[in-house]
Amino acid sequence: MKQYKRSISLKSAINRAILLVSIATLFISVSISTYVYKQRLEGESAYLAKTISEIVAYNSVVPISFDLRKGLNEFLSTLNNISEIANVHIYKIDASKEALKFFASYNKIGVLPVSTQIERLTYLNKARINNGYLEYAMAIKDPKIGDVIGHVYIRTRLTAYYDNLYDLLKINLLVIAFVALLAFLIAQSLRNRVLKPINNFVQELESASQDQEFKKKVSPIPFDEISVIADAVNELLIKIAQQIRRFSLAEQEITQLNQNLEEKVIFRTKALRESNEELLNALEQVHQYQSQVIQSEKMASLGQMVAGVAHEVNTPIGLGVTASTMLSDRIDDIKSKLDDKTLSAAQLASFLSDSRENTQIIYRNLTRAADLISSFKQVAVDQTAGVIREIKLHEYLDEIINSMQPTLKKYRHIVTINCDESLTIKTKPGPLNQIIINLIMNSITHGFKAMEQGQITINATLNKDKCIVNFIDNGCGIEEKIKQKVFDPFVTTSRGEGGSGLGLHLVYNLVTQALKGNISVVSELTSGAQFTIEFPAYLQENSHD
Repeated sequence: MKQYKRSISLKSAINRAILLVSIATLFISVSISTYVYKQRLEGESAYLAKTISEIVAYNSVVPISFDLRKGLNEFLSTLNNISEIANVHIYKIDASKEALKFFASYNKIGVLPVSTQIERLTYLNKARINNGYLEYAMAIKDPKIGDVIGHVYIRTRLTAYYDNLYDLLKINLLVIAFVALLAFLIAQSLRNRVLKPINNFVQELESASQDQEFKKKVSPIPFDEISVIADAVNELLIKIAQQIRRFSLAEQEITQLNQNLEEKVIFRTKALRESNEELLNALEQVHQYQSQVIQSEKMASLGQMVAGVAHEVNTPIGLGVTASTMLSDRIDDIKSKLDDKTLSAAQLASFLSDSRENTQIIYRNLTRAADLISSFKQVAVDQTAGVIREIKLHEYLDEIINSMQPTLKKYRHIVTINCDESLTIKTKPGPLNQIIINLIMNSITHGFKAMEQGQITINATLNKDKCIVNFIDNGCGIEEKIKQKVFDPFVTTSRGEGGSGLGLHLVYNLVTQALKGNISVVSELTSGAQFTIEFPAYLQENSHD
């Protein structure tokens, strides 16, 4: 029963899997529908603004041509019946100066006037949403001669637009809650349906073993993959019962035999003992197999998770431990010299410099370890939060390489950075740090496994609004069958050597989700590997992970 209780982790796994898949699928669907609905509302708002602008432009031709401000103002006052309109400006082209000047305006009651928009009329030839308002500008043409005689600027309120979005959001949240509850109930039902027959099977098998009631059969399992085991166990129980019955009959026969049959009795007893031992050994093997299957299933799941976390977190923790050890040794040395009164100013200055360098290394790597652990705590995919700021890319790449010096010093590998020192980008430095470190460790662990000195080259360039980073090593390369799924989780060529297969999967998630970019790989056996990362050089503040 103790082994059976360990299967609780399988129940939890079924619940989590169904809940996560259901909620993730619903979230994606809701996000897409919300986006499409938002686009449609924006389109309707823009269409309304354009339609009203066309009407205002048509009715402004005569007043502008004959300078009839009063008539135009009376017409504009009728717009008060349209609740969405907040402000309207009419601009006239001064024929003598060939410049725009303010002609007339309308401001809804309770809405403050806005400043002239002459400088933004060209920009507003397409509807723009700004601070809860939609702005649009249209040229006013004389229908007779086709010349532009002015411009109309309109500013509409989006109150209804936001109310509709809010209502949609409330409905979506209710739907998500309902689906989560439904998924939980389905998970409970599925868990009972799948695990209850298995539980009964284990209990019946243990009962037969403990009570030695081998005439009973275990209940069939309604799953093709597992029913084979139940059938085999039933056959084994039948054989055991038959052997026990034979043994019982043999004992009865032995008691009735004459002393003259002593040799025959000994022969049959020996045969029965051997048969009984074989059956008991077979039953013991069945129990061992059952225990091994349950244990291996549990440990395989735990081992993959723990190995993945350890693989990713071990590097920064190791760097921090190395730096702290060096700092401790230096402190002991300085304390000894201080006690002996042999400490010089130069030695103290050197100690302070080394201490500052080591504490910075410890801080950077502890921070990196915390970021890695935080990354593992988040769902899929894989999402990494970070602060967007401007960085000098060459200087930042140098800092990453410097922070890895305690690890790189163990090898003869060379890392070269080719990047314009003035290149500045606006992105999330944390995910970029993790990406470069994981790629370097991947090259050291896998690419340079059989090399004394490897070469890593990092080329960084700017192409329009895209930052392109090429990571190249001259290692052993990647097999074609591995390369096709190299970014999938748990894909590794070092499974028996501690590799978890999560390193490049984490890199892929950071590039695509945190940096909003993409990554590709080109590699052949014995020809090294090249990873090309492309991401926005100026990431917007409203970008979500």
